[in-house]
Amino acid sequence: MTKQETAMQDPYERRALLLHLGDVLETVFCLSQCADDYASIGDAVKGNDALAGFTLLGFVDVKMTPRDFIRRASGAFFVWPKGLLDETLNRPMLANTVKHDLFADNAAGWDAYAAERRKEVPWFGEDLPETAVSAAPAHEAEPSAPAPVPAPAPAEKRGARAAAKKTSRYATWPWPDKPSDA
Repeated sequence: MTKQETAMQDPYERRALLLHLGDVLETVFCLSQCADDYASIGDAVKGNDALAGFTLLGFVDVKMTPRDFIRRASGAFFVWPKGLLDETLNRPMLANTVKHDLFADNAAGWDAYAAERRKEVPWFGEDLPETAVSAAPAHEAEPSAPAPVPAPAPAEKRGARAAAKKTSRYATWPWPDKPSDA
């Protein structure tokens, strides 16, 4: 595929991944509604007809608890919205977080899941490094000590900081810059 053909496919691949992310969020929500009723994903899928339609649950370890799935899926996909809006996709990161957080010690599940994603996004999961990297949050779940409160900034610095915050890295992507009327 040429560079131009790749660039033309990019919006469709991003859309496919965003739609998949929506499916993942729906799966997490529906499973959260009955998570305490089942000991494992396998039990949940067998015991709740509504869950049988979520293909993602067919790829994960059937012995995983529903609460563990919810935690792991959240960790695997929380970076996707920002990642999919970046001007240049970090393809390995998108797949690596899922492989590491949701399919650790489940190579067969990962292979089946990646093959399913490749039907719409041919590059998904290819050329990943041997060591997977988690999308673990940058902060501790329970901080050991309260963070120090910074001293108030002078008015001059606050104004500059506020102006910098107004500019978003997503301000124009994927739409081109608009010509100014001046």
